[in-house]
Amino acid sequence: MAIVQSFRQGHHLVQPGHDVQGFFNQVCASLSTRRANLVMVCHAIGSLPPFLQALEQVADISGILVKPKSAQTDILRRISRYHRTEILSREICESPFKTQELLDGMTGGRETILVDIGGYFCNVPAWKQQGFLQNIVGIVEDTENGHQRYQKSDLSGMPVVSVARSTTKQLEDWWVGRAIVFSAERQLRHIGETFHAKKITVLGFGKIGFSIADTLLRHGYDVSVFDTDPCKRVFAKCLNYAIPERDRAISGADVIFSATGNRALRLADLNRKSRPTFVFSATSADDEFDIDFSTATKTYGEFWQFPRRDDRMADFFANRGNAINFIDGGEIGRYAHMVQSAIAHGIDAILCGEYALGTISELSQTRERLISSAYISEFEQDRG
Repeated sequence: MAIVQSFRQGHHLVQPGHDVQGFFNQVCASLSTRRANLVMVCHAIGSLPPFLQALEQVADISGILVKPKSAQTDILRRISRYHRTEILSREICESPFKTQELLDGMTGGRETILVDIGGYFCNVPAWKQQGFLQNIVGIVEDTENGHQRYQKSDLSGMPVVSVARSTTKQLEDWWVGRAIVFSAERQLRHIGETFHAKKITVLGFGKIGFSIADTLLRHGYDVSVFDTDPCKRVFAKCLNYAIPERDRAISGADVIFSATGNRALRLADLNRKSRPTFVFSATSADDEFDIDFSTATKTYGEFWQFPRRDDRMADFFANRGNAINFIDGGEIGRYAHMVQSAIAHGIDAILCGEYALGTISELSQTRERLISSAYISEFEQDRG
């Protein structure tokens, strides 16, 4: 049944384009006939409604937990008409009692798979062994940051499937990096600045950091890279980036892109600098910076500033330290739908028993190829 036809008249979250509808129909047709009950952590942005429509062909969605810093009001209002929707916080997920209360209110005790973005539920496998959350039967994680959080957890009692290192996610991260550079330059231009003649440092040379650095270098800007992994720094040097030590990489920068997900920057790092700095993040402020933003004040455009010992200097954090691309919606088109389809396959992998307890499982090559084949069929076919 076509996605749109699966809704009663007036029940549409969004009217997806033909290609998106056909893509998700192909993806859902490649899944098993098993049906899951889900609670999902989501970005409430434009790519979400067609994904939810597709999932309703193969799963029941008990609740949507929206990440607060990427919630678009119109999308939030639209999805909350058809699904129980709440704003998520890490504080709730740090307590087994609060987490159980939250999830029980959504699931009614039904066996449920959690779809996570950022490791919010990384404690759930251990809590289940302590007697909490007995109806949670698996978790699918979307991000590298979350993948690393689950790596530090005891997973012996629950299947965890991650799509963070899949081919589809690598494609998405490439386009996220380019979107971050676009939004950063756009914000600078709003206040009469550009990247021209500025020294730029990229902290973190993972998939998103690599894309940020590559995009900047292709535009002819002066780019340095720092990563805590010496192998990645050597790789960066191979690609003709400067790779100064951390303190010099920060102190010499006019612009910093932070793409680590590991609290890479402190205010003390910036207070030692002799020049003002514009800082752009690739993820949430609480994941990227070891900084309390409660003392920051909004200054120019979407930039936030902290008091500084030297009044002649200033540091400006775009979007209050949160991912800068979400100022412009955070959309990357079809590649977001590819990752969403990987999440659907991750759910199906748990239902089909394609996992190993005690470790993070990943999608099989067969599943990855099914996703890519659907993409080519619907988005890249010759239309004459």
